[in-house]
Amino acid sequence: MAGLESFDMDYQRHRPSRSISEHPFEPQHDVLSTDIIRQQQRNTLLEISKKRDKSVNDSVNKCLKPTCLILQHVVSYPFIVLRRQCQLHYASVRYHIVPFSLIPVVFRLVKSQGISVLWKGFGTVLLIKGVTMAVEAILSEIFDLPKDADSINNSKSFGKHIILKCVSLSIITPFYSACLVETVQSNIASEKTAVYDVFKEGFIRLLQWNCPQKGRMLPVWIIVVPTVIYGVFKCITNILVSKSVKHMLTMYEIHKIRKVCPKSIEYSPSYSDNERLEAVSDLTASAVGDAVLFPLEIIMHRLYLQGTRTIIDNLDTGISVMPILTGYVGPLDCLVTTVEKEGRLGLFKGFGALILQTALIGMLYKFVKITLVKVVDSYSTELQSSSVNTQNNLNNQMSTPEQSRMELADIRPIMRSTSFMM
Repeated sequence: MAGLESFDMDYQRHRPSRSISEHPFEPQHDVLSTDIIRQQQRNTLLEISKKRDKSVNDSVNKCLKPTCLILQHVVSYPFIVLRRQCQLHYASVRYHIVPFSLIPVVFRLVKSQGISVLWKGFGTVLLIKGVTMAVEAILSEIFDLPKDADSINNSKSFGKHIILKCVSLSIITPFYSACLVETVQSNIASEKTAVYDVFKEGFIRLLQWNCPQKGRMLPVWIIVVPTVIYGVFKCITNILVSKSVKHMLTMYEIHKIRKVCPKSIEYSPSYSDNERLEAVSDLTASAVGDAVLFPLEIIMHRLYLQGTRTIIDNLDTGISVMPILTGYVGPLDCLVTTVEKEGRLGLFKGFGALILQTALIGMLYKFVKITLVKVVDSYSTELQSSSVNTQNNLNNQMSTPEQSRMELADIRPIMRSTSFMM
């Protein structure tokens, strides 16, 4: 062929071939190094996400315990006032067992007397709770009795704890009676009392422990019996329900964690998790105890106010008042008379206020928890953004922008799946 006569076929046939190792550029090793770096970046992002979620949960849990205390002792107080006034109205036509009948009456009551009508006696109630805690602490130190339910380990310590409750309730009963008067008496038909009046009336009734009955007012030793029974049953109910609810919540946490991370075998709640679980279980136990012991609470409160010449608001209308004029001989007589004259549903007067209280506390707790999670999560995300941007800059140096966006989109669902939300 023309032009190919000088082509040395022998040389081309025996020319040594160049191996891949002779090339200065090694693309296979570079790809392998890039994959390792990407995997390290992926693991780093996952670790950052886990730490952030743990930080969010710890911060939210620390805020939820005081929130539960505020809900239990402050937000629920107006409903406690309404409930007690319904319980004491022995001649009422409306029993307010469901919350719907109570709402228009409360509207008229607030319209005529102002919002303070729902907060009367609030300071006195907190003061008496503080005195109760002080009495229990003193008795616990003197007689070596367990004060907290967490310190109960066996039946002996449980018995000592019940004895402590019985003694402290017996001492505080006269002050409870005087405090109840300030909680339910009408603002428009009663004189305003000072804080020391509660202690004055309480000490007078305490010193007259064995005195015979004067007029309609019952001796202290008679009203101590339902108070101690109510307090002991409330304590036992709170312990049983609280421990049961906490156990169920812990099992639910384990189920959620195993659903996200199937390889997780052991789970031990942190200190902040325990605080949150205890706060929620205490709220639940308080609501269950109030519902179960509602009839006994009515009997106890009616015996407290007998003979005190207290005038309460009439919650049949919300614009009038009525005096408390009863003549019970004791707890059993109060129970029998209430069932005969008011029916069995008379033992559940004002139960609608308890339903409203429980529903409102549950909704507020859920709202506060969701709000705290969003606020703390957004703040933590801002702190994390700098670390993520650093990892993205390194990733952009090793890959194209399209690959970086694809990998980050692939990692984000995993990051959110490791969030142990409550």
